[in-house]
Amino acid sequence: MQNSKQTDLANTNRQDLENKRKSWIGQANALIPLLFIWGAEWIFSALVDVAIYWRDLDWLKQAAFITAVVASLIQIWSLRKEFRADSAEGARERSAGSGGHAGAGSSAAEHSGWGHPALLVLPGAMLIAAVALLEAIGAVSPLFAPVLRAFILAIGFVQVGLLLGRPLVYLGLWLFALSALMGVWYLGYSGVVLEGMGGISLILSGYMLRVWGR
Repeated sequence: MQNSKQTDLANTNRQDLENKRKSWIGQANALIPLLFIWGAEWIFSALVDVAIYWRDLDWLKQAAFITAVVASLIQIWSLRKEFRADSAEGARERSAGSGGHAGAGSSAAEHSGWGHPALLVLPGAMLIAAVALLEAIGAVSPLFAPVLRAFILAIGFVQVGLLLGRPLVYLGLWLFALSALMGVWYLGYSGVVLEGMGGISLILSGYMLRVWGR
């Protein structure tokens, strides 16, 4: 009898975790365009790094970065508007169902997982800002900056993968190993290889989230 109760409790906990995972994936799906935007930017930057050997195209990298930032801000703004609209609609439905006693704040309270989907961008934005600051003050050599960015991206994949799915963990571990390999033996090529592989990883992670969210 005791074993039966423990089994039922374990099944309930497993189902609750699966429900939370589905909810988190649903919220993370809103950020898939950002993964595609920055994945494309990283890949384009790697291609420009290859072409720089023949022509001075550094301005093209800066233009691509600014374009990615603007596109990301537009996407985050649209997420903010959609979230407000969904919150207001949910509050009206609950108010109608409960005789008008439910407030708009209950929508945000019941929004599972991380809350506002745009908040998922905050850790990544902070890491990008930190790396940019370290480069600006000379704390990180330009030669090592691609390795640092790839390490941060790999750790981010592992952290998110622990919540959303094991394939993202594997993706992060692979990128971490590649970053270590490039940093130790092929540092001179790390900018091209790690930017290219990092961009492909971002696009691949976006594809995974899209498939899981169907």
